[in-house]
Amino acid sequence: MTSPTSDEQIRFLVNLQRLLEEGLFVATYKFALLLALADLSVEKGDDSGSSMTLTTNAIAEKFIQYYWRQVVPYPSAAKSGVLKQNTGRQAAVVTLLGAARGTHGNSLASVIKQTTLWKKLRREVSGVVRTMPLWKLQTVGRESLDFLYQDAGTGRTIELRPGIAYCFRKFHPLISDLVRGAWPRHVRRQNLDVLGEAST
Repeated sequence: MTSPTSDEQIRFLVNLQRLLEEGLFVATYKFALLLALADLSVEKGDDSGSSMTLTTNAIAEKFIQYYWRQVVPYPSAAKSGVLKQNTGRQAAVVTLLGAARGTHGNSLASVIKQTTLWKKLRREVSGVVRTMPLWKLQTVGRESLDFLYQDAGTGRTIELRPGIAYCFRKFHPLISDLVRGAWPRHVRRQNLDVLGEAST
């Protein structure tokens, strides 16, 4: 397998930009999923340009890491509370992790060491990943870009298309910066009351 051409790499970046700018984001899950795919490509992938299989459990572990600190109540003079990650009810992952922190303490490392608890939490978050963002990530309006992996609509694994892991690895700093910049902007819009800000 050969690495993607320069044109294919540009197409990857253009499609990624479309997901971030035009995709429907009702929750922050899509940001977490893009970040997870990028991070896992660095950790588990290579520069061969070949496809790469990822499990929803591996993605769920990343979700737990990303959201763990975000379930701590935000101290505010206006109204203290856990920042909403969704346009409607609180995101299910935040609720699951909040319950885990409330029962087992603030240390994620401690939770991971409790094998039964960790497997249960990972299984529950993996279920959310499969239900919510995994099969909706690549939807822009009524169009399906379907460039990262096949949108099967079900299953516990995805296979990143040839060249995708390579691109995630090559452009990881840029992708991480884009996603980590867009994520808090989305959260801010959902929490103007807690942050004590007016809508602009």
